[in-house]
Amino acid sequence: MSSERGSVTLWTLGLSILLLLFGGLMVDFWRALAVQRELAAMADSASIAAASGIDEEHYRSTGEVLIDPARAARLGSDYVGSQDVVLSAVSVTTAADQSSVTVQVTDHLELGLMGVFIDDEAPLVIRAEATALPVTVP
Repeated sequence: MSSERGSVTLWTLGLSILLLLFGGLMVDFWRALAVQRELAAMADSASIAAASGIDEEHYRSTGEVLIDPARAARLGSDYVGSQDVVLSAVSVTTAADQSSVTVQVTDHLELGLMGVFIDDEAPLVIRAEATALPVTVP
């Protein structure tokens, strides 16, 4: 019985270290998930703003709703720029037939404890993309 003396202390210490390790990993995971959700909401809103950039002259002359690519890019970028977030990249593209606009936002996340296991030279890249169509109300 004396050979087992202190084994509970070692088990408790080992389990405590494992719990701290997994806790740190979960904090990084949930932080990455929160950033991705924030980027998704931003991409949704920016795509709706960009979809409002219709070619008004074409619409007035033909009644057909087409997106003006330059105006849509400006509106989408302006919306993202108005947010209090510094992003790595913002891309606003209009479909070839000018019927929809897609906004893609990209950000990098510096990792905490997961950086020990993943190459810290290349931070985690998080992207979100949303597509919107212009809608006219008769």
